[in-house]
Amino acid sequence: MRALRRLWPLLLLALAAGGLWGLRRHPAGVPARPPLEVAASLAEAAARPEPPGTAPLLEALRADLQVHRQLIVLFADESSLQGPELQRALAVGHRLHHEDRDLVHQLNAALTGLAKRPIPQRDPVIGALLDWMEADPDLLELDRLAFRDPLRVLQKPLLADTTPAGLLLNQRLARDLKEVDRVEALVDAEYVRVFGGPGVPARGGPRERWQAYLAELQRRIPLAPLVQGASIPGPAGTLQGSREITGTELPEKVLILSFDDGPHRVYTEEIKAILQKEGVPALFFEIGRNLGAQEASGQVKLSPLAAFTEDLVKGGFVVGNHSYTHAQLSKESGAPLDLEIRETDQLLRAIPGAHSQLFRFPYGARTAVQLQALEPYHLRSVLWNIDSLDWADPVPSSVADRVLKAIAHEKRGIILFHDIHDRAGKVLPVLIPKLRAEGYRFAGLDAEGALVLPARTQD
Repeated sequence: MRALRRLWPLLLLALAAGGLWGLRRHPAGVPARPPLEVAASLAEAAARPEPPGTAPLLEALRADLQVHRQLIVLFADESSLQGPELQRALAVGHRLHHEDRDLVHQLNAALTGLAKRPIPQRDPVIGALLDWMEADPDLLELDRLAFRDPLRVLQKPLLADTTPAGLLLNQRLARDLKEVDRVEALVDAEYVRVFGGPGVPARGGPRERWQAYLAELQRRIPLAPLVQGASIPGPAGTLQGSREITGTELPEKVLILSFDDGPHRVYTEEIKAILQKEGVPALFFEIGRNLGAQEASGQVKLSPLAAFTEDLVKGGFVVGNHSYTHAQLSKESGAPLDLEIRETDQLLRAIPGAHSQLFRFPYGARTAVQLQALEPYHLRSVLWNIDSLDWADPVPSSVADRVLKAIAHEKRGIILFHDIHDRAGKVLPVLIPKLRAEGYRFAGLDAEGALVLPARTQD
């Protein structure tokens, strides 16, 4: 119930700014509810003794897909967006992503719990969810790109089930994921054919499959009402007198990888394995509610996801505080602001070796008030100057291309990825060797924010 109470202020915000959601309807004609409202309903259902049924989970998957579609429409003309138009798109995109994070937090917990239920409770519900993903007539082929994350979350706990029913379910999940792979490979190859890629010359021409998908989404989701929603500001410039780290102060050809919003049940350990194989340090800025909660007694109770954080620390990676709920902290002050900082700070202290003096403001949104609130905890703000936009772009080659172009312009910096999606894990094996071949070095920060440079001979 404590987690549910945290959702109500966000829910009220969504209802106040949620006029555009009333324009979206499911095939049956039922108005789609805002993601925060769906998240609150799912959290309430999860708090009951009986497990959530098909309806709330299906509604959550539909709402998540709707955000996926809206982000694609919002950034359809990304290359031509400049100045105020780009800032507006980023502001609305950040708001959508923020609302979806609350939804997906509840959805992933519910799917993981469902996968661990007895077969009679589990299989009919999962079967109905997969039926919708596989055959709903309202779905488009490229919508399947939005299904990888929930399918992987479902699959992970089920892999240990070797019963006949478990084997059948795992086979079906594997087929569905293979279909996602097929669709992704098509749009990825199309992007590389048109724009080129590492070692592949650009041939130009249209992205027929992607553009057909986009045209249908634009028919269903008009852009004008979409950009009228409540906004979250993008990162401001460095505030005078602050000790913020932005990435622009790094030596030339030095890069730092950073990952926000984890830990994730699937992708965090996969990204860790890639980084360890390549011998690359990184920063992981984590959301406190993923790690657990502080009870009314003051005692810290860690969640199962905290084990992934402990593994990161054991692997030599530095973990930072990314607030408790990923709230827009530039609008907070006093006790609510302090709680967002303090609760995650104490959760990280409860994980051996995980606490550091690094803090990242969600969306980079902060003022002098929020920077001052870090001081009692001896925390230092860490921003970024290269944004992969992996939270808005489902095409790996497009994400990689965006990062490479930004690096070519900046010549140095902190790169923002997210370990809650699969994109970073797909582009890192391409980006790291290419950038090293161009003379870039991958550095880290220690727990106090000091730059840790690798020896040049390691490159």
